[in-house]
Amino acid sequence: MSFAPQIVLYDVLPVPINFLLGPILIGFGLIFFLLSKKFLIQPRIGTVVYSKKRKLRKKRTVLVLSINMILLFIISLLRFTGLWEELNIPEIIDILILQLLFITIPLFLVAYFIQYNRLYIIAFLMGFSLFFVELISSFIIPPFNVLFVYLLLGSIIISMGTFSLIRFLKKHPKIKEEVN
Repeated sequence: MSFAPQIVLYDVLPVPINFLLGPILIGFGLIFFLLSKKFLIQPRIGTVVYSKKRKLRKKRTVLVLSINMILLFIISLLRFTGLWEELNIPEIIDILILQLLFITIPLFLVAYFIQYNRLYIIAFLMGFSLFFVELISSFIIPPFNVLFVYLLLGSIIISMGTFSLIRFLKKHPKIKEEVN
């Protein structure tokens, strides 16, 4: 069984788009988050003022993600310069290191710090996605195995978020503005 990812969008898309795809998707996610906060959450529960303990957890989360970004930058430099290949790390270990270091462990830590239980499930699904690809590769041929796994995992994550949003909207109806 080969653990190499067969085809990803990065390999298929033309050069400027493949580098910008991640930031574009993150940008859309951030815009969606900010708009939903402004138009769905604040009208229902107002603006939240966090306690000192919660602010400390937020600082720890930022620290963990900052360290993770620095590690990602260092490994990216090693990969671009070719020094990473000189380490002769087996491919399966390479994938495991990258997925655990940059997806699973940071998301688990963020879930712990911000006490967001659904993020543990998301971290597990995202962190082991390439292994899920390999598990189904004998049933579904490449590149459809990658597409199938990512669509399935994305659908699960979006469904969890949708159900959570529906529960929130039912629990917290929109507050009517009081007239003075």
